[in-house]
Amino acid sequence: MGKKLGVILFVLVIAAVLITGYQAIWGPEATPGTKEVSIEVVIPKEDVNESWSFQTDADFLKDLLMEEEETLGVMLETTDFGSMVVGMNNYRANESQNEFFHISVNGAEAETGVDEIPLTDDATYAFELREW
Repeated sequence: MGKKLGVILFVLVIAAVLITGYQAIWGPEATPGTKEVSIEVVIPKEDVNESWSFQTDADFLKDLLMEEEETLGVMLETTDFGSMVVGMNNYRANESQNEFFHISVNGAEAETGVDEIPLTDDATYAFELREW
């Protein structure tokens, strides 16, 4: 039993080191300073197509969403994989109807969640309600 516990603890320590190393070396880098960014929200079934411009010192998209939570009507849920956008413009995606908010950055599909999407000057971050 003692050896099993030791192996498990060793594996956990190695995993923590690898995750920290990944984030430090290959993780997303924030651009320091003030940035002007646009947020677009498209909810076809509600005939919503709105955009806002913000000047912010925030480093990542989640930070901006939290700063402008009331303006954008943002709803986030914390999952094992990070924060997930479940609502925008005070509309909550209906999971039973397979709805979700698709995120794109300057027209390209986001490769990570809002926790890891760095804000860059003059970028547009779009949230579109879709069904899978």
